[in-house]
Amino acid sequence: MSSSGPGDSNDHHEGASSERWLVSYADFITLMFAFFAVLYATSQKDMDKAKELQESVKKYLIKAGAVGGSGPQIQTGEKGNAVIEPPIPTYKDTRPETTDVLDKTEEFIETQLTPEERKRYVQDISADEWGVRIKLPSSEMYSPKSEKFREDALAFIGKLSDLVAKTKRKILIEGHVAAGDKGSYRSTWDFSSARAVNLLRYIAAKEKFPSNQMVAAALGDSRPDFEGTAPGNARIELVLLNADMEF
Repeated sequence: MSSSGPGDSNDHHEGASSERWLVSYADFITLMFAFFAVLYATSQKDMDKAKELQESVKKYLIKAGAVGGSGPQIQTGEKGNAVIEPPIPTYKDTRPETTDVLDKTEEFIETQLTPEERKRYVQDISADEWGVRIKLPSSEMYSPKSEKFREDALAFIGKLSDLVAKTKRKILIEGHVAAGDKGSYRSTWDFSSARAVNLLRYIAAKEKFPSNQMVAAALGDSRPDFEGTAPGNARIELVLLNADMEF
C-alpha cells in the first residue's frame, strides 16, 4: 500500500483547478466594466443630442406659436444650430440676401407683434425660390364671404404694411380661398383676387409703396394646403421677393 507525498501530480492538478475561477471572474469583471462604460458613453451622447433637438425645436419649429400654439417667440435658439429636416424635403434658398430678409422678417414679427397677434395671424414664415413667404389666415383678416377687412385686424395689417416698407422688397400677394368658396363673386378666382387686391391697395396707400413694386395673384382654390374644404386653405400668402425676381 503506497502513500502519496506532497509533490504528487494529483495535488498539483487539484490546486490549479481550484484557481481557474479567478480567470473567469476577471474576464466577467472586465466585460461588465466595458458594458457600463459603453452605457455611460451612449447616455452622454444622447443627452447632447437631446439638447441639440430642444434648441433646434425652439429655433425652427415653434414659429410664433402657429404650430401647437405654444411658442411665444421666433428664433429663440442660438444661430448656428442644425436645422431639423422636415419629413418631406423642401426647397431651401441659402442665398445671403434671402437669409438676411428672413432674419429681419422674423425679428420684426417677434418684436413688433404681441404673442396673441403672432398666434392669431401668422401661420408660417419660410424661404423659397421666390423669396420670404408669410402665410396669413383669411378668416382672421377678412369678414366672412367678403374682401373687406375685419375691424379688429386693422392694427395687425398696419404692422404688416410697416414690415413690407422696412424690407424695401418687391412684394407678391397671393389670394387663396377654400374649395368652392366664391363669396359674393362669380368664381373663386374673383373672390381670391378681390381679397389680394384689397391688401395690396391698403399697403400701397399706407406706405406710399410704388405700384411697379407690387403685384397681386388670384389662385382661387387651385392650390390648397389641405385636402377637401378645410378652412385653412383660405389664406393670403405675402411674398417678399428676391431682388432678381421680375414681373
